[in-house]
Amino acid sequence: ICNSNMTFNDILNIIGNILGPLAVGIVIWLLGKRDIEKRAKNDAIKDLMAFRGDMNTADFRRALNKVSVTFHDDQGIRIKVREIYEAINNQSLTDEIINRKIVGLIYKLCQENGFKGLSEYDIDQAFPESKQSPDLSMGTNVNQETGKNINHNSKKQTSSLKRTKKT
Repeated sequence: ICNSNMTFNDILNIIGNILGPLAVGIVIWLLGKRDIEKRAKNDAIKDLMAFRGDMNTADFRRALNKVSVTFHDDQGIRIKVREIYEAINNQSLTDEIINRKIVGLIYKLCQENGFKGLSEYDIDQAFPESKQSPDLSMGTNVNQETGKNINHNSKKQTSSLKRTKKT
């Protein structure tokens, strides 16, 4: 490769031809890795937001576990997740207190991951997926567990799964 007629510029060109594509490959790999991590974090936030309507469902528990795993390097978020699990298992706490903790976690996740325009009020007012009707003009939806119609125009809505109090 090296002969007496090669100049310093020729050597630099050879090195540049080898290192240039390598550097581009590394940059593309790093950007792709960051994009995958961001997408995983966004998915975890979306799942928690969607399934927060009933904390007794497997979907909600999976979403909370997904947050814990996805944000494993953030001790503050892991502490909030642990507090939510403890609150859910504490029969003396009301659902409203637990919901406040869930909204607080979602808010923290949103603030740290680029959703800066959302407030806790916005998150609290967004209806969880389990309480949305696909056909609001009809005012009813079918409960997937019972097969019965749910009237979304009624003043009081109750979840089919509630935390049970120890007696």
